[in-house]
Amino acid sequence: MPGIYVHIPFCRTACHYCDFHFSTSLQRTGEFVNALLKEVGLRKKSGVWDDSEFSTLYFGGGTPSVLPSKDLKRITDAIKVEFLPENLTAFKEATIEVNPEDVTEIALQGWLDAGFDRLSIGVQSFEDSQLEWMNRKHSGTEAVKAVKLAHKMGFNKISLDLIYGLLQGDKEWKETVDRALSLPINHISCYALTIEPKTVLGHRVSEGVEKKTPDKKIEADYEYLCSAAKKAGFKHYEVSNWAIGEQCRALHNSGYWSGDPYIGFGPGAHGFRDNIRYAVISNNLKYISKVGRGLLPDSSEKLNPLDRCNESLMTGLRTDVGVSFVELERRWGVNPAVVNHEAWKKWTGSGGLIKTACKSGEYYRIPEKMWLIGDSISSDFFVT
Repeated sequence: MPGIYVHIPFCRTACHYCDFHFSTSLQRTGEFVNALLKEVGLRKKSGVWDDSEFSTLYFGGGTPSVLPSKDLKRITDAIKVEFLPENLTAFKEATIEVNPEDVTEIALQGWLDAGFDRLSIGVQSFEDSQLEWMNRKHSGTEAVKAVKLAHKMGFNKISLDLIYGLLQGDKEWKETVDRALSLPINHISCYALTIEPKTVLGHRVSEGVEKKTPDKKIEADYEYLCSAAKKAGFKHYEVSNWAIGEQCRALHNSGYWSGDPYIGFGPGAHGFRDNIRYAVISNNLKYISKVGRGLLPDSSEKLNPLDRCNESLMTGLRTDVGVSFVELERRWGVNPAVVNHEAWKKWTGSGGLIKTACKSGEYYRIPEKMWLIGDSISSDFFVT
């Protein structure tokens, strides 16, 4: 299921933990939008994607909701003209990431008019002290109002982003989870706080001003979310993602985990097809300049079969479906379970790998209780 990703590299403020590519200066948003529209035309003209039938659209960032709705619609209209299959009138899923403080009736109607049918709302926490610590600009109350208003205005697919492993008490985290689950949402993405070296938080930790969250606290937060979400009817279908029903799973992200092709637009975006991954330059001014001269501002790398095998293994074992080692061998010419037989014995013997009930054939997955160490299990099977 090929997808389209659009990176909007602007934020009003910088979150203390974030190391994604973005700018807090909004002075060149107009130039950026014009460049992005030109990039859409250049990629279509290249012919590389002519045989791809794109099903999903995802606007991430940065903060896409900082752009005026009219500009977002200009972008989605251009993408539909060039890349929406002729037999479709809309993408099967079109997601936009938004911040709670940007959610208004006018904005919501604009996003609907631009073709978005799914919101990913960057809540992170409902606790005001934690939001201030992260340098988020909304309050817990504003986040609640944003979700309720989005639902009222007709968005039937609403996902919340949360962060666990913050230096807060158990009570605060449980209140955030319980508040999220009480709202009209059907998807949650939740990631552990990561200390990135070039961020405000990273500097604070290196200087001894902040401490890293203890592993036991991280595990306790994760376990509480798993338990509470299950009781609320959410299916834990990927390490960091929960959904109510198959129809509410994130189709676009599922394409990443399945190794499907995807095209990326905008500075800092990535794309992938035919074993080639490209990265768009992570510099807004250079991006605008290069696209303005009719050039695609990409760097690329070709992945060999072992690279693809390892990536398929890693992403597949992050899901509730898991992987077929036989299928990996058929596609990439190597069976990680055979090459790493000691790891196979270790993890099947200890329960770190179990057969997948929902798939025919020999599929194996990591059970939920061991997903926090899933990357370690996966890496034991890497082939070189």
